[in-house]
Parts: sequence; C-alpha cells; structure tokens
Amino acid sequence: MKLATTLLITLALLLGWASGQSASHQVAVIIPGHIGIRILGDGGWPRAVVFDYSANPTAYLAAAQGSGILLPTAVEHFNDIQVSTNRLFWSVHVRATPLSYSGSETGAGLTLADIRVRRGVRSGLSPRVWTWSYLSTWTLSTTFQRIVQGLFPTGGWRSLGFNGWDYELRVHGDEDPGTYTTVVTYSLTAP
Repeated sequence: MKLATTLLITLALLLGWASGQSASHQVAVIIPGHIGIRILGDGGWPRAVVFDYSANPTAYLAAAQGSGILLPTAVEHFNDIQVSTNRLFWSVHVRATPLSYSGSETGAGLTLADIRVRRGVRSGLSPRVWTWSYLSTWTLSTTFQRIVQGLFPTGGWRSLGFNGWDYELRVHGDEDPGTYTTVVTYSLTAP
C-alpha cells in the first residue's frame, strides 16, 4: 500500500509538472512581391516580326497604292506575350529603338509610327488579365507608352492578347529600298 501511495503521489506530481509547462514560437511568412513578363515562342531565338516583300514587290506596290497596310511575312518565336504579378497595381509599357537603316539610299520614307500593333486582330488572342484599361491599337515610338494598366494580381501567367501576327506596316510607296530594323521592348512595372 505504501508503494502504491508513493507511485500515485509521484505520478500526480509528474502530471502536475507536465501540465503546467508551455512553450511557444512565432511563424513568420514573407511573400515577396513579384512581377514577370515573357514572350512565348517555340523555343528559338531571336524573337522577330518580319516584313520582307523583296520576293513579292507586287504585293508591296499594291499595298502602297491601296490600303497602305502590309502584314508580316514571317513571325519568328513570338506566339504570345504574358505577364505574371501578385501586385495590385501594375502597367505594361512599350518602347522601340530608332529605326536602323542599311541600304544604298538615305533611309527616308519609313518611320516607327508606320509600325503598329492591333491587339488580337490576326492572332485571335484576347487579354486574359484583369485590367483597368488597355490600348487595342498602338504605334511604335522611342518613348515608353503604357499599353496596359492592371488593377489586380494576375494569379499566374496571363496573356496580354497579342503576338507578332498582330503587327502591321503602313507603306506609302516612297520608302527607300533597304532593310529597316528596330528592337521593341515591353516592360512590366509595379509601384
């Protein structure tokens, strides 16, 4: 009986000591703000939109004398442009380098403003992001211009609704023969 009483008292003391103890710690979870923009293609480089009418000058002349609009003859590795962000407010801007000319003339007759994008017109793409506003058409310029203003996080990668097939070139028939090139940069920003 004495042994049982001793065991009972020892057990009660151990349980009392164990139930009166506690420990705690904090858990901190830090989610970084992120923004990302990408041009999807079929894996190759460079990304390019090409208006090469040297093999078909009749089409160039017909456009110059008619609507003035030429469509790309090739689009290389530019199937979609997408953004991803967890920021509440964000914007996409576009800017192009000045046209670089190589040919035997002066490079007169063609300007950046002759190159424009009409969102989804030929690609069939449509924006898959929550936006405040977006331009449906824009011309290239050496200064940044906002083409999309987003209001909500994207929840993953989302299409801006255009690709290289949505570019077009306005010609007038007075362009110097040669090659004109520019580099177009799309930038995603968030405050």
